[in-house]
Amino acid sequence: MNISWWLLLLTAGPVPFILSLCYYWSWTISYLAYLVTSPPPTTYDYIVAGAGSAGCVVAGRLAEAGHHVLLIEAGGPSPSLAHIPGLVGFLQNSPLDWAYRTEVQEHASLGAGGVSSWPRGKVLGGSSMLNYMLYMRGNSRDYDEWRDMGLEGWGYEDVLPYFKKSEDFESDIENKHIYHGVGAELTVTKDNWKEPITDAYLKAGEELGFKVGDINGELQDGGFTPSHVTMTKGYRTGTFKAFAEKFVGNNLEVLTYSHVNKVVLEDKRAVGVELSKFGNTKIYRARQEIILCAGTVGSPQILMLSGIGDKDHLREVGVKPVHHLPEVGQNLQDHLILPINIDFQDGLGVDPLAAIYPSTLQEYLTGGGPLTSSGGCGGLAHVHTELNTDPRPDIQYHLAGLSLATDQGFVLFKNWGMLPEAWPWYAGHTDKTSGMLLPTLSRPASRGFIKLRSNNPADHPIIQPNYLTVQKDMDTLLSAVNLTLRLIETDAMKAVGAQLWGSDPFCDHLGFKSTAYWECYIKHFVLTVYHPVGTCAMGTVLDTRLRVTGMAGLRVADGSVMPKIVGGNTNAPIIMIGEKAAHMILEDFDPAMAREIVDGMNSKEEL
Repeated sequence: MNISWWLLLLTAGPVPFILSLCYYWSWTISYLAYLVTSPPPTTYDYIVAGAGSAGCVVAGRLAEAGHHVLLIEAGGPSPSLAHIPGLVGFLQNSPLDWAYRTEVQEHASLGAGGVSSWPRGKVLGGSSMLNYMLYMRGNSRDYDEWRDMGLEGWGYEDVLPYFKKSEDFESDIENKHIYHGVGAELTVTKDNWKEPITDAYLKAGEELGFKVGDINGELQDGGFTPSHVTMTKGYRTGTFKAFAEKFVGNNLEVLTYSHVNKVVLEDKRAVGVELSKFGNTKIYRARQEIILCAGTVGSPQILMLSGIGDKDHLREVGVKPVHHLPEVGQNLQDHLILPINIDFQDGLGVDPLAAIYPSTLQEYLTGGGPLTSSGGCGGLAHVHTELNTDPRPDIQYHLAGLSLATDQGFVLFKNWGMLPEAWPWYAGHTDKTSGMLLPTLSRPASRGFIKLRSNNPADHPIIQPNYLTVQKDMDTLLSAVNLTLRLIETDAMKAVGAQLWGSDPFCDHLGFKSTAYWECYIKHFVLTVYHPVGTCAMGTVLDTRLRVTGMAGLRVADGSVMPKIVGGNTNAPIIMIGEKAAHMILEDFDPAMAREIVDGMNSKEEL
């Protein structure tokens, strides 16, 4: 243990404790307020379940239009530390995280025991407060594919205005007016702190024939870029602060620390929600609609707990079927990343001790410096492997200025859930500067599902992603390895002393760099990049206006609505879905339903 280890212990060690302290202090204040203040009304025009990336957009837009909206969140407000971009790694496995875990996989994440950690935001702002702030839209043909599946209104030309409606792209970029919005609520920039190794990554891409530019715009079909990120003057905004917070106390009521148990149904119409808060169960009713924005895990779980799903599965777990909709929870898709580790010259990557330097704090107070790094991911790229026959890129790169060795195992190694026997491999690089090239499977063919574990709303559901169960996914990643090795061997990377790490402890016996070795390596080290989608898909569970098929007054608006995953990070598309959902909901407003529903319940009466 060297001096860096001790300094990291002293600086990084207290952060999880501080986050927990902030959470429980907020919880206590909220509980005391719950005991002594008057309860909120029990009837609203709209109820939005889940204050995440889409939910805050929906709630904010509906409140902005003059409607009375209830926004329900299982977590609480975000602590100040969560808004410092450089501390992103500490947010996983904290009280702000649902901390889901997948079922054991046979073909993936074997270096983590076959289990993938699925962080999801349990906080106002949802996963927009836990993610790495990367703003990526995917490819225009992704949305045209949705349209061609029969989903009218979801082609690229249909959705681009909703991307632009949210966006305030403040950096200079070519053809900005065509692809990007300005002056809206969500600030996007490419000018935050980038680790110096990012320049080498971009030059390596150019050396292989790729252009550097806007891969959210004219280079969607292939190119490299400095990362576009969602932050304002070095501050992670999150969708709650961007879209919803300004309406609180006017048309928007927010219930925190409130867990939605199920949707209340009357004759196949959603009329309210049942939630639990501080040990009490309460029903809130909506005059117009219920909008589930609980995410790819939470939304199908709530539907199934409400009796909407496969009738046989619901009976198995003790839920009375109300509406047979067997596709609820099916069609689960997720992007996988593969970390390929390199060492390079000192001073080019993440400095894990930067937070203790007075200069770092001084820079951050002016909106710059290392604390504005998006978790060390300074570059992104869309590329084609040699196997790809689609005009859309089949691989996205995350180009990082750190590895699991950088922080001496304090944060990232634990976040990824790696087995202890993997640590010696990383430990051999803790005294060096290292980074990762992370090819990401843009359009996985493997499909999984989410099912109820029980009829208890507090139990996490069964998450079975079925990673790498389709051979095409393995073949694409093998081809991506070859492309990655070519990037590492470019003159640009040689100029910074880039060296591929040697063989890992799990696959060393297969012959370093052989096809068998890389297949083994992929199975052990591939893991989620936290983009699950598809479990309440349009075309099966939902219609094109995001209404639950066969039900009235009930919609879903979050990543679960995607029929096919887009080829890029999913937060920006989910925000777009929230914008389009709000527009459709306002179009469908029914004045005849704008009447008071008398529920006859005292706000603190238990069921």
